[in-house]
Amino acid sequence: MSLQTIVALTVDGKSTSLNEVLRYARNRQAFSALHNKGRQILIERYAHTQGVQVSVKELQEGIDDFRRKKGLLQVAAATEWLQRNRMTLDDLGEYVRETLIESKLMHIVCSAQVEKYYYEQRLSFDTAIISQIIMAEYGAIRELMYRIEEGGDFYTYARQYSLDEATRLAGGYTGEVTRAALSPVVAASVFGAQPGEIVGPVKTNRGYHLIKVEEMKHSVLDERIREQILSLLFEEWVAEQLSLAKIEIPLWDQI
Repeated sequence: MSLQTIVALTVDGKSTSLNEVLRYARNRQAFSALHNKGRQILIERYAHTQGVQVSVKELQEGIDDFRRKKGLLQVAAATEWLQRNRMTLDDLGEYVRETLIESKLMHIVCSAQVEKYYYEQRLSFDTAIISQIIMAEYGAIRELMYRIEEGGDFYTYARQYSLDEATRLAGGYTGEVTRAALSPVVAASVFGAQPGEIVGPVKTNRGYHLIKVEEMKHSVLDERIREQILSLLFEEWVAEQLSLAKIEIPLWDQI
């Protein structure tokens, strides 16, 4: 059976072959499944050298945890989810097993590096709670800043004038943000300020910002940040392994 004769999908009754789908994916460098499979093979191979295994008990606990997080504790809900995603119970078990293998290997490979990484990069894990006003014209937002300095209410002005639809009705309240979530110029202004301070106007591609720093939260190496760092380090490790591996895709020669 050739790739041209395998129907990959139909749209309004018109069939599209697997060959056509693969050509589309190859030409747009959009076929991530092959990359992800290569990634999984490398992880499994290295995990085997480290003696990483998943017991029957661990697998069942992993499946139960997956179902709990997805809200699939009822048999009917789990069955419907599997059907909707074209998966069997064996497929789900294999997915969970691979996830557990990856998690175990991540801790083996990267746990010893977490604290060093955190203390070198700890400022990047700080967060701030902010509110902001965004306007298009510099002169208009400078006038607003003068009015606030003279006693005008920041939140009232945000509701009246801010162009940011997502925060305007909440008085400009944006919530908790990290340095990475902000543009460099905004991050420098926010994290260089004191709680209660209003900074700006700061120009970005969205306009001019007045930003009120509500609260500053200095990071601690808790479980959430530890897992975040582990994930970052592991992806760096995986990327290095992929760069060193000789990966060929003979499939492309068949289309």
